[in-house]
Amino acid sequence: MHPEATRQLRLCLVSYPYSSSNVTGRGLDRYTFELAENIASECQDVTARLVDQGSSGSPLAAAKKLLGFAGNVFSEPADIYHAISPIGGAMLAALGRSPLVVTVHDMIPFNMNGQLDSPLKYRVWRHCIRTCVKHAAAIITPNHTVRDDLIERLRPDPSKVRVINHGVDHKKYFQRPELARVPDRIVFLGEVSRSKGVDVLMRAFAIVKQAIAGAELLIAGKRSNDEAMLQELSRSLGVQGMTMRGYIADEELPDYYATATAMVFPSRCGFGLSPLEAMACGTPVVVARALDAPEFIGDAGLLADPESPEDLARQLIACLTDARLRAQLSEKGATKAREFSWSKMAIQTVQLYREVLARKG
Repeated sequence: MHPEATRQLRLCLVSYPYSSSNVTGRGLDRYTFELAENIASECQDVTARLVDQGSSGSPLAAAKKLLGFAGNVFSEPADIYHAISPIGGAMLAALGRSPLVVTVHDMIPFNMNGQLDSPLKYRVWRHCIRTCVKHAAAIITPNHTVRDDLIERLRPDPSKVRVINHGVDHKKYFQRPELARVPDRIVFLGEVSRSKGVDVLMRAFAIVKQAIAGAELLIAGKRSNDEAMLQELSRSLGVQGMTMRGYIADEELPDYYATATAMVFPSRCGFGLSPLEAMACGTPVVVARALDAPEFIGDAGLLADPESPEDLARQLIACLTDARLRAQLSEKGATKAREFSWSKMAIQTVQLYREVLARKG
């Protein structure tokens, strides 16, 4: 057995410019939290040090943290460095830290044209992803769609790009048949923004209401710069039964999913943790046919054109009106969700660390 497979591994896990948290509503914060927690519980042969300076709400805030970030990275030696985002990965590369593992969660900066976010932000992200591909010993992607896109665009050695799926907390999200579902209730959870398709969702719900008078839509999640525009859109549509819930506490989410008739996630940016959590609760999901979403949904949910309110409305109406379809989606969704586990994600990630160290010799 190679000695790297048995000795205690010293890991420096870098969350910059995000944070390790399960309550902020940000997917990268949740990923960091679950990775750190599950490495601690599942991998006793790893001593992990988390470099976490808190989330940066703006590029200026992130820049101000760079000096402290560098000091924390250099404060203790590590056998391997893992950046949970390309921004942190590029910073570690600039500091000469190696061997380096970086998680590239998506290729959105290469796939979106900047109309839904800052073009400068996308340019910075593209530069950081390229830097990580050049300097990292291994790249983690959450699915094959992102892996294939990264390899096609940036031409790294395919052997160093590893798919390790994100997870779901099955102790928290599971089927609860004792809870009654509210008839015709649709729920959304995610950033309330155009990138997550909330504008298309609002227009689709206006169509749904024409067919199902009692339909209800709850929109929950963290605020965005699109808030004023979306509120104005809501007022202009004048549709009853649509409620902006704002932030929902983490402990309330299982009930939020489990009492809904359907969960909708029409994101233009693909994969999200919230539909996966809803599937684990046995709630039928309708998601946008965008980027990597079809891969993780498969036939366990309904897919809609991300730019078509009419198509999204058709899928939602089908889900609300067809009890047999809902039962099939509930069963398939729960089965699909069981493929995803945070503990499995942590174990596979540590296996990758050891492979990297073994290659290093």
